[in-house]
Amino acid sequence: GSGGAFCSMNTLPNLLVCNPDLEQKPFMIDVQDLPGGAAGSGRVTLEDNYASSGGGALFVKCIIPGGSTKVMGGATPVGDGFYPAAGFARFAFSGNTAGYGSNTATLPQELVLHEPDTVQFEYRPGEPITTKLHISDSFGQQVKMDGTDRLPVTVSARICIGSCESMVAGQGEVFNSANEIDSDGLCDVGVQNKVLVWPASQSTVSKRAVRTYQPLLTLQHAVSAPLQGVTMDPVQLNISRLPCNDDEQFLQASASATGVCEACLEAEYIIDPDQSQCLECPTGGICNGSTVQDFLLETQDDGSKLNLTILWEIIPFNVVASDTEEDRARLIECPAGYLLVRGDPLNDLRPQDDQCAKCPATYYSTRIASWNEIGQPLVDWKLADALTGDKCEDCEPGAVCTGGRSVEPKPGFYSGAPAAARRRVLHNRTRPESSRWEPEPHSNIDVGVFGWWSTGALWESSSAVRGRAGRKNGRRAAAAAGTVQVFRCPADACLGNGQCADGRTGPVCGLCKKGYAMAQERCELCAEDVGTTIAIGAIVGLVIFSVGYYLVAWRAFFTETPQERHLVDKKRASSGDHSAADDRFVLVKMFENWGWATFAKRISVYHRWFLNNTKTVRGMLTANEAKKDNLPIQGLMKILIGFYQVLSSFMTTFPIKWPEEQENAMKFTKILAFDVVAVPGPSCVVAQFSYQQKLLMYTMVPPAALIALVCPLMLCMVLGHFRHGGWKKHDRYEAVYANTWQMSVFFLFLYYPTVSVASLKSFSCQELGAEGNLLQADFSVACPIDNPLSFLFIYSAIVTVLYPIGIPVGLYFAMRSYGIPQMAAAQRRQAISASLISTFKRHTSSSEMEHLSNYLGQGPGDDAKSQAKFKKRCRMLFKNMDEDGSRTLSAEEIAHQLAKLDMAKIEIRALEKMMMTYDTDLTGELSMEEFEPMMADLLATSSKFDGLETWDQVAVNETQMRLLFSHDWMQQEEAYHRLQTKMVREGEKQQLVDKIGVEIQKSRQTMHDKALEADSLSKSVLRNRLLFLADQLINKGIISVPQLSWDGSGGEKEDLARLHVGFLFKNYEVTKWQFEILEMWRKLLTTSVLVFFYKGSILQLAGGFFLMFFFLVLTMRMRPF
Repeated sequence: GSGGAFCSMNTLPNLLVCNPDLEQKPFMIDVQDLPGGAAGSGRVTLEDNYASSGGGALFVKCIIPGGSTKVMGGATPVGDGFYPAAGFARFAFSGNTAGYGSNTATLPQELVLHEPDTVQFEYRPGEPITTKLHISDSFGQQVKMDGTDRLPVTVSARICIGSCESMVAGQGEVFNSANEIDSDGLCDVGVQNKVLVWPASQSTVSKRAVRTYQPLLTLQHAVSAPLQGVTMDPVQLNISRLPCNDDEQFLQASASATGVCEACLEAEYIIDPDQSQCLECPTGGICNGSTVQDFLLETQDDGSKLNLTILWEIIPFNVVASDTEEDRARLIECPAGYLLVRGDPLNDLRPQDDQCAKCPATYYSTRIASWNEIGQPLVDWKLADALTGDKCEDCEPGAVCTGGRSVEPKPGFYSGAPAAARRRVLHNRTRPESSRWEPEPHSNIDVGVFGWWSTGALWESSSAVRGRAGRKNGRRAAAAAGTVQVFRCPADACLGNGQCADGRTGPVCGLCKKGYAMAQERCELCAEDVGTTIAIGAIVGLVIFSVGYYLVAWRAFFTETPQERHLVDKKRASSGDHSAADDRFVLVKMFENWGWATFAKRISVYHRWFLNNTKTVRGMLTANEAKKDNLPIQGLMKILIGFYQVLSSFMTTFPIKWPEEQENAMKFTKILAFDVVAVPGPSCVVAQFSYQQKLLMYTMVPPAALIALVCPLMLCMVLGHFRHGGWKKHDRYEAVYANTWQMSVFFLFLYYPTVSVASLKSFSCQELGAEGNLLQADFSVACPIDNPLSFLFIYSAIVTVLYPIGIPVGLYFAMRSYGIPQMAAAQRRQAISASLISTFKRHTSSSEMEHLSNYLGQGPGDDAKSQAKFKKRCRMLFKNMDEDGSRTLSAEEIAHQLAKLDMAKIEIRALEKMMMTYDTDLTGELSMEEFEPMMADLLATSSKFDGLETWDQVAVNETQMRLLFSHDWMQQEEAYHRLQTKMVREGEKQQLVDKIGVEIQKSRQTMHDKALEADSLSKSVLRNRLLFLADQLINKGIISVPQLSWDGSGGEKEDLARLHVGFLFKNYEVTKWQFEILEMWRKLLTTSVLVFFYKGSILQLAGGFFLMFFFLVLTMRMRPF
């Protein structure tokens, strides 16, 4: 029971409230009755008492005690362990035990919150009720039973709308549950896992479902029955609702029922947990039960996952089936490499089908696909349409696109990752021309695999591309944002994987690192001590230049060549001067004239030693003209030099991988183009120069070299003026003047390809996207074409006109100034004249007939007397030859007569051919009437030409020109006569024979008309018509002109031209004198111009092959040698 030592009961009537008497007497014990109580020294000790319920020592069976009982019940012993203080009788407690209140207790008084500070006043629907309560007595002690016994009551948990006390039974109650009190006297409602449901109602507003929640609820806890007769008041709490979590939905059984928050599945998302339901995750989204994630996972080649950002937006969506409106997550942006697939706005039934479709293989995209971009260039309505790749970019040549934004290089190509940080302005209109591109660290350069390099493109945000319309098939300009541009690197420059070849750096690895120099499009390692290299190079160069300058320019001033001595002897002989020539060395004569005899003698000794030891070589190089024709050293030299000049340019023109041996040969042969700077050694010396400085150096060489070559001539003229009384009277003037021409022409021949390439390089640029338009010759310089007002552009344009165009034009006019075209035309006319005359004589006579006509003598004159004499001689000759007396002559009879006239070789066919024209009766023999006109014609034509006439003689002889012009060159009459004779012999019909006779008459009439036409033409017109006729006959193969050579037939004028500018033309056939100019244009096209077209591509190689083949065919056609 209760009260192990004393149990008091003193209540008010009909109540369990303690009587006020307890206020004076604690627990109704009168202290005066205790021993020593009167003296105030009495003590009562209560020890080892036990109660199974309350009050191990003292128990008062009432509630709300006051006064000393209340004080004593809640007191703690003080001092020596007794209560109250000294002066009164006191109680002492020791070893007492009970269910509650080990010393003192009262009846259970009230139901209270356990740990009130932790009470929860806000609940999320579906959460368990967490209230903890216990029953306390009047002393505030938690009421319980001793041991494992429990109180015989439960505590209810009721949820009501409003007050639970005032509600009608069955109405307003949301929830009710009974909860036991544990052995410790604690009622933990949460242990029972009683969840809180919340009432809500749904309605439709503007086609949208709206849920309304009860704002506050009452949570009431009450003891199920009176405990020890005490009825306790319930505990009421006002609770409010917390919204459902982001990944939960409010689930109701019906539109007006209560509901709880329930978690969405992981493959679902929810927009408003309090208003909407869990939704199916879109096909292209990744959901976490709450939202659609702003990323998608892309599987990489190594199996790893890459997060790519995508964007979703919440927008209203019309549900057709229910004719309601709901919010849905819609895709608005996909990452680069994907197309946005979203339903057609006019027929959008399944928003959950929104997705990002990856560009298929052979396509790529580097632009973000945005729904909000004007024109929606990267949006498709159907997945099937997106998978065709029509709206993605076509894969760039030289790259393999595996889909998405992947642009992987093929062998020999490279496609770098986009890097906006590398975009820089290399050059602008206000920057000095000498500005240089500063190389970046080698590891930061995006380079290509075996020859390709890419600047890439930015993965643009949707805001960066708004306002630009899309374009079907993904074909956009190379400069458009989002296009990966692949560029060709110089040969062997790009190794791939972001690496340049050794010694290279800069855009497309087109520049050389410090310590390297560009030589023949290759970065060659320079010596560490550049100063020593420069010093050695300067010394060697000075020695070579000095020796070469003397041999090329000054040797003619100091030394007389065998050709010159030959010409001097020839002039002396023609002038009658037979004195011995002074062939001493010019320096010897000069020093002797100055009085330095000893020094002159020493020079003479050295000169003779030099001549004796170089006799063989000089004999080959200074042979006479006849010997040179048999051994055309100069012509072979020009062919070899021209070949290697073109060959040496291939490394620059065709940036491909050449075999090592071929590259070494090309580098060496660069010297033949007089491009010494391109050789690895000297290239290190000029590596510190800017492109503009190099251009000035290349283009200043021709004027400097020509000035240097003219210096001996200038000295010769000055000495001639002051010592010999005239600018041209120095005895070495002619030799020096000729040498100046020869060496100037030879230098221009050598240097023309080099200076042409240097001049035109300024216009060969490469567009590198973000890097800008750069000069291919130096990728640190912006293209001059973009700045036409710059010094580099203006100067390059000037030297382009001056050198690549000016040199061939200048040399052409130099040859014209020496009359080369006129001399060539004269030789050709002479050859044409000789061919016309020889062919005419062959057509109109033969050696046999000419021999016979010479025997006959003079032809018939214009008077009757001479004609009578001619007829008499004809009859006598005819009678002598008519051996058989048939009064006709056969070819055999005429041959027999010629044999009597001592003609050794006689051709019967030639005689028959001549007789056929005059054999009018077609018998094969000539009668007297036929023989006489034949002899008259023979005498008339044979007397007009002797076969030794020159064109100049024919051109002024109208008779000869008329004969040649009116001649039957096609031999039609002869052909008709031959056919007619054959037909008669074979017995053909007379009608056919007569028809041939008519054709013979027509042919004769045609010749007669041409003779009349020739008579009507003036001499000059007849001359031109004859030359035109000759060209036609040559084309038809009736006459031929042999290959003509410069054999001196042009006289002194030809000798002078050959001496001065003969290098340009004398090795070619006369009519092809201008072929060297054509060769220069060929060099220009193959070494300079070809680099502008499709550099590094198959088309360029094909173009180069076609160009070479074209000039080969042209050379074979022209046959210039």
